Amino acid sequence: MAARHPHHLPAPLQEIAHMATWPPFPHAGHYRYDSASLKKKWPRLHAGDAEPVPQDGAVLQAWVLFHNGQFQQATEAGLAAGGAGITVANKATAIHANYLEKKEKTRLDLFLQVAERAAAQAAREPRNANAWYWHAY
Repeated sequence: MAARHPHHLPAPLQEIAHMATWPPFPHAGHYRYDSASLKKKWPRLHAGDAEPVPQDGAVLQAWVLFHNGQFQQATEAGLAAGGAGITVANKATAIHANYLEKKEKTRLDLFLQVAERAAAQAAREPRNANAWYWHAY
């Protein structure tokens, strides 16, 4: 099967197709979560944002990647999952941009991506507080 041109993919997957490689989290390996251990620690890890434990396995896996410091992979997995995965994609992108990205233009581009995705998510889910939070971030 021939590869599809990125413009023929759904919008979130187009974004993934155009991602450059992000600088890695400098403490990779210090955090080792799997789905079970993440669910167990979820109330503590998400006390501040009150994000519910994902019911969708693909979204939960994106959060596993996030909590293991794999921000680019978490973003890609969240975008691919769609729905509730947009929240983890936005958080992973924003945290990466804020703390790890060195180039100002790239950092601003990443923040704009978060704002655009969050605005669309908030329009679809007006009661999703985290969509509004990431839109304002």
